[in-house]
Amino acid sequence: MEQSKINKFSSRKRLTSLNQETCQHLNSIDDFKTEEILQTPAKKPLGQLLEKIAELPEVRYEKISTVRRQICMGEYQLDEKLDATIDMLLEDLIVES
Repeated sequence: MEQSKINKFSSRKRLTSLNQETCQHLNSIDDFKTEEILQTPAKKPLGQLLEKIAELPEVRYEKISTVRRQICMGEYQLDEKLDATIDMLLEDLIVES
């Protein structure tokens, strides 16, 4: 009975060390891939998107409060706004390509 407890403990210890090694390896690979993406030339759509995201302010509080007020009063037309926003994004990407 005691031998089985020891075996379970040692196998868990081996799995834990293997998982740590795997995670360290994956983290270095993920870091490399992230760095590659961030250095993507501006000609590629992903690079353009990342540049635009970096230029955006963190939070636009005035916009959030306006939309919340419109939603509460039942004046916010989500479908129309969503269609217009998607159209603008697609036009921006097509024009800049």
